[in-house]
Amino acid sequence: MRTVEECPWRIFAALTAAVVLISAGYGLLPRWALERDNRNVAIVVDYRETLPMAHEAGLAPEAALDFLREKGVSGLMVKEYTPEDAPYEVGPDFEGLKAGRAANMPIFYRVAPAPMWQLRQSLETTGRILSEYPEVAVVAPSGEIALGYPDLAPLASLLKKHGVPVAQIEFSRQLGASQLDWLAFPNLIPLHSVTNEELLARRIGRERLHDRFVRAAVERSVRLLVLRPAASGNVASSLESFGEEVRRLTEDLRSHGLQGIWPRPIFADRPGWRMYWTSALACSLAFLLSLTRYLRRMRGTLGRPMPVREVVLFVLLAGVSASAAWKIGAFARILGAVSAAFIVTEASLTALDAARARRCWGTLLEAFFLMAAGGLAVAALFSEPVYMLRLRTFSGVKLTVLLPPLLVVLHDMRRRIHPESLTEFLSRPPLWGEFFLGLILLVFLALALFRSDNVQFIPGLEAKVRETLERFLVARPRSKEIFVGYPCLLLYIFAVKSDLWARYREVLRLGAVLGFSSVINSFCHYHTPLFFILLREFHGLWVGAVLGIASVFAVQYGLLPLWRKVRFLAE
Repeated sequence: MRTVEECPWRIFAALTAAVVLISAGYGLLPRWALERDNRNVAIVVDYRETLPMAHEAGLAPEAALDFLREKGVSGLMVKEYTPEDAPYEVGPDFEGLKAGRAANMPIFYRVAPAPMWQLRQSLETTGRILSEYPEVAVVAPSGEIALGYPDLAPLASLLKKHGVPVAQIEFSRQLGASQLDWLAFPNLIPLHSVTNEELLARRIGRERLHDRFVRAAVERSVRLLVLRPAASGNVASSLESFGEEVRRLTEDLRSHGLQGIWPRPIFADRPGWRMYWTSALACSLAFLLSLTRYLRRMRGTLGRPMPVREVVLFVLLAGVSASAAWKIGAFARILGAVSAAFIVTEASLTALDAARARRCWGTLLEAFFLMAAGGLAVAALFSEPVYMLRLRTFSGVKLTVLLPPLLVVLHDMRRRIHPESLTEFLSRPPLWGEFFLGLILLVFLALALFRSDNVQFIPGLEAKVRETLERFLVARPRSKEIFVGYPCLLLYIFAVKSDLWARYREVLRLGAVLGFSSVINSFCHYHTPLFFILLREFHGLWVGAVLGIASVFAVQYGLLPLWRKVRFLAE
């Protein structure tokens, strides 16, 4: 009989999850509003690259720029000349600056590197350009080394004095670029560009290039797109064909609600922006709820009433940890990383419980709700300018890949979800089947860790599948969810209900965990709009379910009958 000293577990867990969702939603309100208003995207062309096209078309440069502006070009990139640009003289490209002024276009000015003994002269020249040409709307250094490296403070001070923002170039390998971004913060505008060398080296076609720019603007909130005409050796570009590319890109951006207007730094008018206390509370509650559920699972008391003293302790710990995360940045980073790992663990275990639950789909929906609420809580904790501009990144990606599988294995051994305990497993000789499955699992885990920070390591077939999904769904679901996580989850449920592979089902459980790890990492892309993340997870859910059901049918009606025939013939 329940006493007043106990709280029903399901009521406590449901109320806590609801508070997590409400607190996270409130903490994310500024980000929702910012993403709703930050809809201006500018297509920028290089002035020097327009000249050959203008000459071929028999037009003056001004007429060519007018033509491109009608197609959707919003800005002009003008670079300083360097000795490598011979036969041109070293110094500012005044012809390009005057062309931008005549065309009434904002100018993206590239400051060339210079030796230290010429640094003062270069900065003075840049200052005069900024004073005489107010059309210069954004600046970034060019070359392999930023002007003034290793001390970018003089250049940053000069730009702040003139109120000119810095173009934060995606995936830049330039020495000094990140230092300048930090010094210019929050006066930054994200920019995406693909050089002619990359177009040729990676064999990027124009259609793929088009998709890259759309994805950069829609998925990563990039607001300056430097579009180049086809390079020599690629498809030849005329002014007419290049204008058609610009028009298509402009129309695709508009179809996603983006306007072809020159953007402004989104945080320049919000210098005091920081997380709400409710954001820290949401993450603290999500962590403590996931940890409590896991510990109660390990003791076999998950559904039992919770003593009131434990409820009081839970609330006190949540308040203290939320306050610490709100005040101490290092504690917030640790809390976010550990929270993400335990949220993945508990959501995975809840989803896997569906195999033995009376209401299979109800248990799965509970798991997805826990995953979404926890993901929003982690997102709320880090929805600050330095993370949304990618000056800092989520530090728990590898932890969310490594720790949840380990916690699930420990749980399964202790609760005998796996037929053997950990002691029994370690005390007997290994089976060959287990050895090979374990080796395959380690390879997949290493691949997941490697690819978490290396987007270049993608096979050609997967790249084509990704591009196809992006074209049809826009918010492409992540590969580990739809090809590993959800299929493994449904195959596990099928295997349990069919009483198959009792000794080897652990591999399917760990595959499902890997999929949930991918889900939480989507919420940790703080530069990605929240609506896009939620749409991506929705697509991941139904596409993964379709592939999972197809996998179950393939096993049930293809693999198992074939195995029975082969085994019969062998006997």
